[in-house]
Amino acid sequence: MKKVNCIGILVVDALAKPIEKYPVPEEHTQVITDSIRFLPGGGAANSAAALGQIGINVSVFAKIGQDTNGIFIIQELEKNNVVTDGICISKHDSTPFTFVGIHSNNQRTFIHTPGANKTFCLNDIDHEKLLDCNYLLYQDLWVLPNIDGAPGAELLKKAQRRGIITLLDECWGLGPDRQKWETMAGCSQYVLPSLDDMKAIYPDKDSKEIADYLLGLGCEYVILKMGADGCLVCNKDKKEHVPTSAQKIVDTTGAGDCFNAGFIAGLVNGMDSKQAAVIGSKAAAACMKNVGGAVGIPKFEQLCK
Repeated sequence: MKKVNCIGILVVDALAKPIEKYPVPEEHTQVITDSIRFLPGGGAANSAAALGQIGINVSVFAKIGQDTNGIFIIQELEKNNVVTDGICISKHDSTPFTFVGIHSNNQRTFIHTPGANKTFCLNDIDHEKLLDCNYLLYQDLWVLPNIDGAPGAELLKKAQRRGIITLLDECWGLGPDRQKWETMAGCSQYVLPSLDDMKAIYPDKDSKEIADYLLGLGCEYVILKMGADGCLVCNKDKKEHVPTSAQKIVDTTGAGDCFNAGFIAGLVNGMDSKQAAVIGSKAAAACMKNVGGAVGIPKFEQLCK
């Protein structure tokens, strides 16, 4: 079976819904919410967990703390068939944590503690193990300050020299950083960014112009995720639109990450980029029916129906 490795961030998410407003000291010190759920989060966690649920052989590479939250993440990922022996466990850093406020209009706000993400570097992981795969997904550009940019680009180049298919996505995090993005995009066969995030660094370009610009950097395919407008699948020869598959939206957390997982699952199963994007759209739609970043993702056979 072909293997996918994900490198990025692992976070414990506390997802509260609905959040109408946040507390204000001495004015409105408490708010009430209907529910709160604790789940693994972060791009690498979401994409890996979705791939595991779909039925793809997947491992994750990241850094967490030697604490209760770290134990929780590993246990939850393994329940979703993710191999976790590539995770670095730090005695000095805390496991990253995010409070996710899900508002009544399904928009989200975040309160984040980076923890081990601030110190995560390529020396923390086994490179041979990381590069023992057919597909390498660099999931969380702009959130890994010690890897983003030149170190990440060298990693992707090394993977390509070994015949590994490389994919890149970004997470707003510490971004947007145009220089780091462009350094790494040119070393990736597939880039799968958010249109909203790209417009922050290319404000004078529309979606097709952004795709053309990214292709000019050296990547082979641009999969531009456009939310409710679906996605644009582009290479140097053509641009094809794939509509969203979403019908019911409860929470958009992790939708883009699950799209990535479905897209990669399509590639693993021999699909072309447009067919794979349809699977990605269906995986994202399944994610948005539930609270959490990668909950309720169907097997590949179901996504193909």
